[in-house]
Amino acid sequence: MNDARVDYIFKRGDTLIDLAEKYLRKRSDYVTVQRINRINNPRFIPVGRTVSIPFRLLKYRPSEASLSAFRGDISISRSGRSITPVKGTAIAEGSDLATAASSFLTLQLEDGSRVSMPSNSKMRITRLRHILLTDSVDYELAVDRGRIRSKVVPLDKKYDRYRVRTPSAVSAVRGTDYRTRVNEATGTVYSETVEGVIDVTADDSFTGSEAVSVPAGTGAAATVTGDLAKADLLSPPELVDPAKVQSEETLEFTITPRGEATAHRLLISLDAGFVDVVGEQLSDSATIEFPAIEDGRFFAKITAIDQNGFEGMPATYAFKRLLSTLSGSAESGDFGYRFKWHGAGKGKRVYRFQLLLDDINAVPMVDEAGLTDNVITLSDLPDGEYYWRVGVTQYPENSDDGEVFQKWTDFEKLTVAG
Repeated sequence: MNDARVDYIFKRGDTLIDLAEKYLRKRSDYVTVQRINRINNPRFIPVGRTVSIPFRLLKYRPSEASLSAFRGDISISRSGRSITPVKGTAIAEGSDLATAASSFLTLQLEDGSRVSMPSNSKMRITRLRHILLTDSVDYELAVDRGRIRSKVVPLDKKYDRYRVRTPSAVSAVRGTDYRTRVNEATGTVYSETVEGVIDVTADDSFTGSEAVSVPAGTGAAATVTGDLAKADLLSPPELVDPAKVQSEETLEFTITPRGEATAHRLLISLDAGFVDVVGEQLSDSATIEFPAIEDGRFFAKITAIDQNGFEGMPATYAFKRLLSTLSGSAESGDFGYRFKWHGAGKGKRVYRFQLLLDDINAVPMVDEAGLTDNVITLSDLPDGEYYWRVGVTQYPENSDDGEVFQKWTDFEKLTVAG
């Protein structure tokens, strides 16, 4: 990367020395440019001549990044100084960022690109620059552990550069959405493209390595020995009953099984762009459980992972979270049979009790609605087999959400015998 160069076409009145004063880091760097391009007189360059200039000599101004969202235990430091994370905090070149377990952060770069770090990841910002001569951006991130997701806006200038460097590979893009992940156990680096295209090369220590083009729907794996392998990514998973309200204490997402998938990853965010990530889970089955979260509307992103470790294309679903649990029990006493129920959920809760004889499809012999207590007692039940259940109607606590939620317990069997 240090040999990368830009081409500059000389205009009327240009001299190499003037160019150095305005656009090179040091005025004396014109000597290097003169030597590379075999220029005899630095004060006279023919109009229209193209001169090649190494990137490393170009003057730049620091570009900007900011902390747009974070959760959990994250750390930010620069030059050995710890920076307190606050939304909107400026992040400069040379910063080190890390996330602990169940922690997430998202950076917004000056050109609108976003970088998201999930839990147990570590990244260094090695370049965050705006090149003056070319009016272009020069961004480089180094992933030391874990993974990041890059959502890069189209780089419309010829010399715009966005690169992600890892211990085994370097990926370069021109407007795309892709993931970079380091497998700590093997050292293999996975680059997976969701939109656009990236070019992946082995680390600079491997001489003669060629770039591999990785378009959308494909991935590349770079090993510690410098080998590069490509693969097609698994298609987006299909969620069973994606419209269901997540009302139980623990959220549960069921995925239509596919033989090629060995695991699934779930991310939940407050926004469709997955800037403010709430959490993630990895499961080796087709069912993913997620710990309790507050009521609200969320987005779930699900990917399938194949046997070679490639993470597939994502499927994103919007869903509603409304805690509304309900369970019941029945017991006999001196005054008959007592049916009780309990549950949790915000807002007003009204119950309905049903008791059926012999068959769950029968017309209820008892159907009590509008109950506000959590118990009902029935006396003088003749011998027989009964089925009972209780339902709840939960009215939203938030007046802006007019949806009323209803659910029933499963039928329970009760045998009355003299």
